[in-house]
Amino acid sequence: MLIYLLMFIAAEIFAFSAEHKKYHSALANLSGDVDLPASQRQGSMLLWLSAVPFLLIAALRYRVGTDYTTYVEIQIPQLLRGVDYRLKYEYLYQALIKFGMAVGGYQVVFFLTHLVLLFFVWKSFKNLSTDYFISIFIFMFGCYFNLSLNIMRQFIAMAVFLFAIKYIVQKQPIRYVGTMIVGFLFHKTAAIFLPLYLLGKIKVKERVSLILVLVIGIFSSQIRQLLVWITNMTGIYASYFDSRYDVSDQQWNLILFNLAILIVYSYMHRFLIGKTPEYVYDRTIITPENEEIFNNVLYNLQVVAALAAVLSSVIPNSTRIIFMFSIGQILYIPYLLQRVKDVKTRNWISFGLMLMYIVIFARLIWMNNLGATLPYHFI
Repeated sequence: MLIYLLMFIAAEIFAFSAEHKKYHSALANLSGDVDLPASQRQGSMLLWLSAVPFLLIAALRYRVGTDYTTYVEIQIPQLLRGVDYRLKYEYLYQALIKFGMAVGGYQVVFFLTHLVLLFFVWKSFKNLSTDYFISIFIFMFGCYFNLSLNIMRQFIAMAVFLFAIKYIVQKQPIRYVGTMIVGFLFHKTAAIFLPLYLLGKIKVKERVSLILVLVIGIFSSQIRQLLVWITNMTGIYASYFDSRYDVSDQQWNLILFNLAILIVYSYMHRFLIGKTPEYVYDRTIITPENEEIFNNVLYNLQVVAALAAVLSSVIPNSTRIIFMFSIGQILYIPYLLQRVKDVKTRNWISFGLMLMYIVIFARLIWMNNLGATLPYHFI
């Protein structure tokens, strides 16, 4: 556990420095006392440096993650022998594996995997995060990094989607679809994200969303039959139903956590958020014209995450599905906090949310060792 905490602290030092640079550059720019392009490059460099600790820990691990042995002893050797007859690995990941193995071996494959993964996540920070420090905190204590050490290909698809939210916000459907095709060529579950482009057009009232989640939870058994039919028709995720992953596991930790996050979102929407500060527009691609789309996408994404959580007992391998949709928290929580008018209230909410994330991290990673990422071993 200590190595993960040291990694996180190192990353946050760079993130804090990037935030500090960006904030003071903006102030100095108002008075014309700074070379803005040079200052922006420095802030951008510091942001990218904050990804390096995560990259090193991912690349230098040995037998960390439940899928590590599967990759090293079974799937990658099969691919290299040309017996990947079920196309277990999609085309772009096949290319990554073959290049990595040709250059240096398994550790190079793991390095390249997280290089791609972290590139898309950090690009999403650059485009849509209003606070790098908080986004990285959620990436760590929301269990996303530890999850990425296990479901590497699927997490690349998630990272591509997080980046592609930019195109939903900017109303660029062709670029969104094209980007998600890239994600699909790393992992087929990226297809699940394609319909989510429509979330930007849907505005759901907070009370309605909470009632919907509760009702869906009550009728979960009937909904399972519908899900089986859909997966059989599309072929996506169909192999998981009636398999060893289909164990009717009610994910109470994730149910309570995602419901709590949705309630926090709803409460902040109704009672706390005020006018968006100008610096939110200055540092992201969010504008007054597309801000409603941004809100719709990220709020609705959490509704979907909460729905997946309450359906966890009827969705095989539901943990992965829940995290696929909850990943929007990385971008939305920093934004909502920036819109809380009262500084004291903002600080208390920030403290409460951070405590929630520390608790869920402790429950899933420290106590239950989700994904078998503890203990950490270097190569």
